[in-house]
Amino acid sequence: MTLLELTKEEIDKYIDELYSCFPTGREFEIFLNSFLAKLGFEEVVTTQYVGDKGIDLTCIKSGLDLNGTDTINYYVQAKRYARSNKVQPKEVRDLKGTTKRDKNGNILNSNYINVFITTSTFTKAALSEATDNPNMPVITIDGAQLIQYCIEKGIGFNYKPVFSKNEIIALTQSEQKASIATTSETEYLVEREITKNDIRAKILVIPQVIKSELAENKEKFAVVFNGSEKQLNVDKTRRYFGGVTDFYKQFGLLTTDGVFVSKKAKWKIDGDKVIVDLI
Repeated sequence: MTLLELTKEEIDKYIDELYSCFPTGREFEIFLNSFLAKLGFEEVVTTQYVGDKGIDLTCIKSGLDLNGTDTINYYVQAKRYARSNKVQPKEVRDLKGTTKRDKNGNILNSNYINVFITTSTFTKAALSEATDNPNMPVITIDGAQLIQYCIEKGIGFNYKPVFSKNEIIALTQSEQKASIATTSETEYLVEREITKNDIRAKILVIPQVIKSELAENKEKFAVVFNGSEKQLNVDKTRRYFGGVTDFYKQFGLLTTDGVFVSKKAKWKIDGDKVIVDLI
């Protein structure tokens, strides 16, 4: 299904309507419990309303490792703010400080990511605060992004189907081209979407079929991303490459306005290089 682009006026209208759904911040936190589950997070828990030490929800995301080492913990701060009330840098800074310990005062493990979700927006200084320390990243989700996620996941939106003849014809033509493609030694091994979450986390997740081909004794690999080559570090679990922000900016996955644009990519191995080409 193709979603038509919303105007700024329409997005603002939906943000105001979403904000009005929650009489208090507590209702917003409870809504986010289901919202995060829809986004694929697991073990989502809304914390106690009093004494939560700045953490409103906790959740995890598991990877493919059976031993659990690929599991990331997320600690979420939720702010039900009107559009005119922007999140300030101090609030982001406070989140980074409070998530060092849980509500019982115990030190949290280092395997976590902070998330700040609001129905409003963030000031430029707040966004800068969220990204100034790569060892303590803060994912920010504002009202406009909330609306986009809700649309993508079918949360709170109903749709009337509109037939598009052009899309049917374009799909048929692309399938015809794919069906007559020839194989070669440098054939692409797999396709994978570079998601908005990947872009937000500034990582390039490695498909399993590519991961199995990587040399185990190397920490850096030559990655040719859409024709542009760079040496990239691989994380200890060999789940993703880091240092890809320049690629995302160069090829339009991360716009100058801070918008995340997901795109599909084809992967292959060519000698000692990893080739990633956007579709």
